[in-house]
Amino acid sequence: MPLPPRSKADSIAMLANAPWVVAAIVVALLLGALLNPAKTPQPALGWYQHSGLQSLEWNNYLSWLRFNGQGKLAGQLEQQLAAGDVHAFSAAMLSPAFVTDSEQRARDFWSPAQRDTWSALRQQVPGQLAASNLYRWGLADSSPRPARFFTAPFTGSPLWLTALTLLALMPLASSLERTLGHGRVLTLWLLGCLLAGAGYLMLARAGQTPFHGATPALMVWYGAFLGLQGWRTRLSFPVPGRAWPAIALPTAALAIIPLALLVLQAWQSEPATAYLAAGMLALGGGTLLVQFMRPAEPAQDIEIVMPDPQDQQTLQRGWEALGSLQPAAAIDAFQHVIERHPDHFDALTGLFTAHRMGQHSNDWLHTAHRLFAHPATEKGQPQQVAGHWQQFRQQQGPTLPAAIGWPLVTTLTRAGEFAQAEALAASLDHHDTRKPALQALREALLREGLGHRAKALEP
Repeated sequence: MPLPPRSKADSIAMLANAPWVVAAIVVALLLGALLNPAKTPQPALGWYQHSGLQSLEWNNYLSWLRFNGQGKLAGQLEQQLAAGDVHAFSAAMLSPAFVTDSEQRARDFWSPAQRDTWSALRQQVPGQLAASNLYRWGLADSSPRPARFFTAPFTGSPLWLTALTLLALMPLASSLERTLGHGRVLTLWLLGCLLAGAGYLMLARAGQTPFHGATPALMVWYGAFLGLQGWRTRLSFPVPGRAWPAIALPTAALAIIPLALLVLQAWQSEPATAYLAAGMLALGGGTLLVQFMRPAEPAQDIEIVMPDPQDQQTLQRGWEALGSLQPAAAIDAFQHVIERHPDHFDALTGLFTAHRMGQHSNDWLHTAHRLFAHPATEKGQPQQVAGHWQQFRQQQGPTLPAAIGWPLVTTLTRAGEFAQAEALAASLDHHDTRKPALQALREALLREGLGHRAKALEP
């Protein structure tokens, strides 16, 4: 059924929670790909060839490399030029050590007129590099200036690849920025630029194309999103005026998206391995960094019970009995643990499954009520309860006593099953636990940008 229209306050709250940081950077990256492309001819390289600077110093540069124990690099640069890649010339253009050595030993191999010509041409190099956007903004191995870690993503790689990477990011952006906040998302982007640049420099060498393009740095946001998820991820899709339909997928399956984008980036770029390393480091870094940046959850009073070896063995027997389709033996094992620890979550879930398998309807109903009233505060427990609630509802219907139903509303909210929590709340009578359960559900809906659904809940 259609949901109530959003109020003005809801609209303002949604605007405040919109992913403004992601949106601003997305626009800047698209403009960079359009207005600052990297595939156009780089004037500095053509000037180096035709100005006379190449004929003066290139062979000297190769000899200097070999003299200083870098014969392998000299050979690679020669092969690069033979294949038509003039980016090899940047190795000499961007080498301060070679320029210093040439100034000291110029008399050994140049005439006075050649020295003057060389000195005049060398003074023009910074201006030529400034006119070549790839060398002005990109991150070159021979000139890894700090600012270029942050400007390289805005020097466009193929427009289609940048657009594809951003398009795949859009369904994740709102949830990511709403969870972390604008400041943390911006910080992640800056750290992603550093990680991507560092990954490139680990495998790149002098004379190769400077690092550029948005895809590797954007991997930090993909990694952060994956790092915030549990084993399964719920993706919702906007439908105007109605509840957002959602699908649940294994989180590992979503990792295919950034990995496929990185493969495309490596296929389009040289050196491929360096670009792959850039993206992988940003992806892994985002997954780890978000563990330190995620907002702290409110402290709760939780009783910590150390596992008892005897109980662990008994539980193991119970699960093995279930695996062998012996519900009576499983019930006996789980019941033995519950007699010692009435609120033992694993024993309750096992007993729930065993009673259901054994068709003990009355015992199953009693165990289900105990399980649904359990606080389920540890990681993964709310999702397990939500799964058992679906099984129970399919067989027994959605009717529950209010004393059991309202704690279950809280658990379903914690599991992210908002539609189920709303439906259950609408069917329950008043109880002392009603107010905190509805409050938790309202707050969760507001965090998800669903203020109109929060307002629809009865006060």
